[in-house]
Amino acid sequence: MWCRWAVANDDRESAAGSNTVAAVTEQPQETRPPRGALIVIAVGLLACVAAALLTTDRASGEAANLEWVKRGAIADSAPVEVPGGGGQMQLVEGEIKATGANVSGYALFLAGATLRIDAGSPVGDGRVLCTVAARGRTEIAQTSGGLRATFPRSSEAGIYSQDVPETLLVDFSARGSELVVLEPESLQAFTTERGVKLEWPEYEVGTENLKYFIAGGKPKQDLVLPFYTVWKTTAAPSAAISCTLTTSGGKATARTAGALAAFPPPIDEEAEEENEELAEEEAEEEEAEEEE
Repeated sequence: MWCRWAVANDDRESAAGSNTVAAVTEQPQETRPPRGALIVIAVGLLACVAAALLTTDRASGEAANLEWVKRGAIADSAPVEVPGGGGQMQLVEGEIKATGANVSGYALFLAGATLRIDAGSPVGDGRVLCTVAARGRTEIAQTSGGLRATFPRSSEAGIYSQDVPETLLVDFSARGSELVVLEPESLQAFTTERGVKLEWPEYEVGTENLKYFIAGGKPKQDLVLPFYTVWKTTAAPSAAISCTLTTSGGKATARTAGALAAFPPPIDEEAEEENEELAEEEAEEEEAEEEE
C-alpha cells in the first residue's frame, strides 16, 4: 500500500506542477520533485519489487515430503464421570510421531488424541476446553498460510462439515525447501455431532487450546472430538493432553501424556527421496486403474 501511495503522490505533485502557468515576468517554475523525494520513492519501489520477488519465489517453490520416522502411543486417560451423571468421558487413541531432524537441529512432531463422551450424557450447552502442552525448546509449527498448525480450525459456523486435511503444508526448512508436506492423522471428521463450534482462545507459548461449544440436548451416539497439533522442537518430543468438560452440573477433566524416548535422528535424504518416488509411482498406478 505504501508503494502505491508513493507513486500516486508523486503523480499528483507532477500534475500540480504541470497545471501551473508562470507569470510572463517570472522565471519558469521548477516542476521536478526535490532530489530527496525522488530517492525516497526509488527506495520504496525497490523494496516493493524485492518483496514481490521473494513472495513469488516462495509461492512457486516446491515443498519437500517428510515421513514420520518415530512413533509412540499416548496412553488412554482414565474414564471420568460426566458432571450430572449418566455417562463417562475419556481421552483415547492418542499418538505422538516425529520427523527426522533438519540441519539446524529441529524436528517436527505431531501430538493428538480423541475425546470420547458416551451417548446420552448430559453435555448439552456444555463447554469443552482441550489443551496440548509441550515441554521447553518447543514451539507450535505454522502452516504455509501463516496459521498455527492446530486442528480442527476455529469456526463459528461449526466443525461438523470442516474439511479434514489429507496433507499439511508446514513452514520448515528441509531437503532444500522452506516448506514440507506432512501426512497428519487419518480422520473421517472432526466431530460426530452437528452444532459443535470451536474457537482458539488467546495464544499461550508452549500450549495450544481448543474450546468447544456443544449444542443443546444429549448426543444420540458417542460424541467424538479428535484433535491434533504439530510442533517444532530441539528436544525429545513430548506432550501433556487434557480436556475439561463444563456443564450446568459441574466440571470434569480427563488427562494423559506421552513422549518419545529420544530426539529423532537426522533426516535421511536418500530414504526420503525413495519414499517420495514410491508414493508417486503408487499414485500413477491408482490413476491408471481409475482410467481403465
